[in-house]
Amino acid sequence: MRASRMMMSFDPKTLPCAHRVRLCHKAKLSHLPGRLLRNQTLSRQPTKQDLFCVMATGDHLFAVPVDGSEFNAIEHEIESVMKPYVRNMLMSPHTCDKEKIRLIYLLISLAISHYFEDEIEEILSKAFGKLEGLISKEDDLETISTMFEVFRLYGHKMSCDVFERFRGEHDGKFKESVVRDVRGMLQLYQASYLKTKDENIIEEARSFTRTHLAAVTSTTQPHLSKHIQNALYIPRYHCVEIAVAREYISFYEQEQDHEENLLKFAKLNFSYCQLHYVKELKDVTTWWKELDLASKLPNTFRDRNVEIYFGMMGIYFEPRYSLARVIGTKISMIMTVVDDTYDAYGTLPEVISFTDALQRWDIETIEDLPNYMQIIFRTLWEIMQDIEREMSSLGRTGGLQPTIDEIKSLTKKGYLEIAKWARATKL
Repeated sequence: MRASRMMMSFDPKTLPCAHRVRLCHKAKLSHLPGRLLRNQTLSRQPTKQDLFCVMATGDHLFAVPVDGSEFNAIEHEIESVMKPYVRNMLMSPHTCDKEKIRLIYLLISLAISHYFEDEIEEILSKAFGKLEGLISKEDDLETISTMFEVFRLYGHKMSCDVFERFRGEHDGKFKESVVRDVRGMLQLYQASYLKTKDENIIEEARSFTRTHLAAVTSTTQPHLSKHIQNALYIPRYHCVEIAVAREYISFYEQEQDHEENLLKFAKLNFSYCQLHYVKELKDVTTWWKELDLASKLPNTFRDRNVEIYFGMMGIYFEPRYSLARVIGTKISMIMTVVDDTYDAYGTLPEVISFTDALQRWDIETIEDLPNYMQIIFRTLWEIMQDIEREMSSLGRTGGLQPTIDEIKSLTKKGYLEIAKWARATKL
């Protein structure tokens, strides 16, 4: 969603981990025998088994067909049928603000709110201006928690004092009526992850609701119980948005009062996203194979295209951010090779020289680097040039300089320092 998304350049090191999937972690130099670290170099080149396990490469996706006509059919139905229907629901003068906020929460949960950013901003700005009147007599925990969650997601800092009404006047503890409101507790638990510093009541609410939600999973409806267990396993706002939506679609479908067209819209959008993801991952995998670094370099490096792409989905899941996902994945994949060079293969003098070359960012001044480092530098440089040309063709010039600056900083202050520590046996 536009209001809560962080404006950021492509940071090649800040990728979230896959939900409930054990990823292959990079081996640390400190895990290798000390004899391999003497004299600022490795006495032998580590094998693939020494350093890295086999990664998912995405090759299996080549067997998955991506039909352009299916793209067009889904897009047409979304644009001509689904969006007008939901827009009318949102902007109806006969719908009260609380109902609209509840609808916005559903749109967020079903991963279709991005189609209505302007409408949502307008609704919430007006509603927040008369917030006191909306909540003054409201004593339903689910309603208050939903409003708190939605307003905060869109940058409106609704005060946490609103939850004081659910605590006893004398002991300050949450009332017994809260424990009986399972859906209200779940909503409050999820909203608690949008707290800011020193909001003690929200911290208490999280602990309280977590304890009591765990206790009721065996006595609630099966689909609600599963939904609660998922929320307790990984908090909603610690997970990839489209993965949350997949789970919520299943939950919402089993709700007796679900709105059929909203459910259909969510399923269409999820299929539309999937088509984009498969196509993009196939394109990235093909591009990586065509680079063919495996045959050009003497060492084994990690192939992490699926893992890295999943991380990019965590930042930009919407179909419109296709180019951002692809660019971010490409940069992060080549930076993985750079990272492995610092961690496992280069001598300290070599990685110092490589860092200096990166700071200069001049393809004409790399002749003193070892041959394999020249290949890595040239590949990184050419990738950035290709991306710059692609961005320029879209009328977006100069947008990669922050990313190049980040690469320079990351290698000098991060990779190089770690390499020095490792070779000094401090890791």
